Amino acid sequence: MFIENELKRLTGNVRVYLDMDGTIVHYDVNNPDNYDIKRPLIDRINKIKYLIKTYDNITFYILSIGNKDVHIDQKNKWLDMYLPLIPKENRVILIRNIGSQLSSATIKKNYINNLNTDDTIVLIDDDPRVLGALAKDNSNNAILYKDSILSD
Repeated sequence: MFIENELKRLTGNVRVYLDMDGTIVHYDVNNPDNYDIKRPLIDRINKIKYLIKTYDNITFYILSIGNKDVHIDQKNKWLDMYLPLIPKENRVILIRNIGSQLSSATIKKNYINNLNTDDTIVLIDDDPRVLGALAKDNSNNAILYKDSILSD
């Protein structure tokens, strides 16, 4: 699997930040709520479970954005059901305040750039705006992958 080959070449401690919507859970633009009925992308989830169990130097995190406070609870319940191997303390679900001028791309870029760690940081996201924002301003030298790296 391609993702495994990419991660194998990284040495030391590695943090992999996974987006949720569109990356490990089907995202319906017309229905952004109701995580209790959102379809998991099983092939991707199974790859992540395999990687978690196989590589001790890799720690997986969730990095997701919600539009409402209720999304934190909904997303955590979804993760408890489909990806419980990622503990709650490794789930970062940020809420975009209504009326905020900050885009999801800026919010995630700021989060990644403000991490204080010597670990290698990897971000896997489906949104090219997020990846593009970090490609332009990447003070933590995060390694960026489009979500398709999980589909091989």
